[in-house]
Amino acid sequence: MLRIFLIRHGETEWNKQNRLQGNSDVHLSPEGFLQAMTLAEHAPFKHADAIYSSDLSRAMQTAKIIADKFNLKVKTMPSLREANYGDWEGRFISELVAESPRAFGKFFTDPERCHPPHGETFLECQARVMIGIREIIANHDDQNIIVVSHGAAIRLILGAALDMPIHKMWAIAQFNMALNVLRVDDGDITVELMNSTAHLY
Repeated sequence: MLRIFLIRHGETEWNKQNRLQGNSDVHLSPEGFLQAMTLAEHAPFKHADAIYSSDLSRAMQTAKIIADKFNLKVKTMPSLREANYGDWEGRFISELVAESPRAFGKFFTDPERCHPPHGETFLECQARVMIGIREIIANHDDQNIIVVSHGAAIRLILGAALDMPIHKMWAIAQFNMALNVLRVDDGDITVELMNSTAHLY
């Protein structure tokens, strides 16, 4: 049995400001660093055998803090990146709602048909991140593996595991530094925990 501890990165300033991050390389805020250190000190798992991370700074910074606790080296995987929001990245969500109510409105109301200008669809993002998850599953057996990724990407991983349609992805909450647990038996994924932040309190 393989367990994957799927973790969203800590808080960034853009998270606080309600800006879309996507593939933009945003660093953790001071609060984000504190969140990562808190999880490392109060990790709800006793050991880990490997840790993988998106190659974006906010995920790698989170992963490095956790990796140091378990004497591991972070393995970066670009496939674990957040969805690419193209021309919408760096913009305030409130601005996008006001300027492009029809196009951006689909982001939350009809994500299956949302296509950011010069970005990727959530279907494309889901296919990409699941390639990464399947690669991790293929490379490990009977181990505890940590994976650090991003809000939408993790929702899409959980949605794939639960066979949920993409238009329901926002029904899954995913806070900064949230922990999700996947159990893998003979390639079949079971979701054991979602969006837990108990380690932060």
